[in-house]
Amino acid sequence: MKNRLLNLKRILWMIFPIAIAFASCEKDEEVTPSVDPDPDPAVEIKYALSTISGAYPNTTTYIQGLENLDFTTIDNDNAIELTNSGEMIQFGENVFATPFGAPANLVKYAFDEDGIPREEERIIVPGSNVFSTLYFESEEKAYATLSGGLSKLIVFNPSTMRITGEVNLSQVSSHFPEATRTYYLAIEERDGKLYMGVHFEKNFVPVNDSAYVAIIDLASNSFEKLISDGRTGMIFGGSGPNSGIFKDSNGDIYIQGKGTLNEGGTSPSGLLRIKNGESEFDADYFFNMEAATGSLCYGISYFSDDEVFTARVEDASDFWEYLTGQPQFKYYKVDYKNAESLGAVDLPTTYSSRYMVIQSQDENTLLFTTATNDENAVYTYDINTGDTAKKFVSTGGYISGLQVLE
Repeated sequence: MKNRLLNLKRILWMIFPIAIAFASCEKDEEVTPSVDPDPDPAVEIKYALSTISGAYPNTTTYIQGLENLDFTTIDNDNAIELTNSGEMIQFGENVFATPFGAPANLVKYAFDEDGIPREEERIIVPGSNVFSTLYFESEEKAYATLSGGLSKLIVFNPSTMRITGEVNLSQVSSHFPEATRTYYLAIEERDGKLYMGVHFEKNFVPVNDSAYVAIIDLASNSFEKLISDGRTGMIFGGSGPNSGIFKDSNGDIYIQGKGTLNEGGTSPSGLLRIKNGESEFDADYFFNMEAATGSLCYGISYFSDDEVFTARVEDASDFWEYLTGQPQFKYYKVDYKNAESLGAVDLPTTYSSRYMVIQSQDENTLLFTTATNDENAVYTYDINTGDTAKKFVSTGGYISGLQVLE
């Protein structure tokens, strides 16, 4: 061992002068540090996904960000967990979660480069159970309805998440003193006014067969009037966020009523119109969706004048999907201008009670969520051909939200 160490020392002493000489020859040359000519770009989170797992009432919502949708299965390993079920709504690069349970919470999240949501701010409203519908006017102004307990409309700044005002809706909620609940589940804006679907219930039963819309003046944040139409009833939104109302390319507002036929009433599912420049329902337009599709319809989803969809129940007696334990809803495409059904989309019959979300992926492709007893999935829909194909399956629960971040 000693001889080996001595030999190693001799070798080092022989190399050392050579190294010094080499370094002195090169000392005048500029040394350029090595730089990766093609560094990896920063990861961009383009999609937000929310899933719900567990059995009612012990359900949990998970939220995560995704770089792309180039996978066949997705779980909750990269998601954060809310304390209970809730919806996810996107605005810009952020998502806003509305977990159910008093007091009402609205939570704003941003995504880090790993797609993990990080809470930025939240709004808490004591006395209410949940935020029902959000409408974003700008980065500084948005509106939110609340239900359960105190039903009202607040104005807030989505950048700072501070409440900046409140619209007094006492004239709306007191319209039917016998109603025990008032819901506001569809919002659209036009010409400085907010058009908001209203539904009155007494012990979970509609108080009558009519549809109602409250009109709010945005300049003064005040209630203007309540309009009604008896051709349909129960404006109850849809199973996706704010999917009960839309504004088309003409600026006409359309609002969908579920109808009351399965609630012991007489009004069918239908679509009403408030023409551009008007603030009353158009007496010359009514789309009887129940007659056109053959069954009760729930919600309306608009992507262009030619791409409009609803959810049709297969068995109206099992609208809430607990009698048979089977999914009951099919996606249907409709021609709202000519008041016609264009038939079912080639997708599985799905649970509406587990959300039915339609999202635009690009100008040629829509994304549809499905939930059955066997599988929770997302399908692509080719706008040009109507063809569908399975995109991916969720193993972390049924999909309650799929949003494209801007």
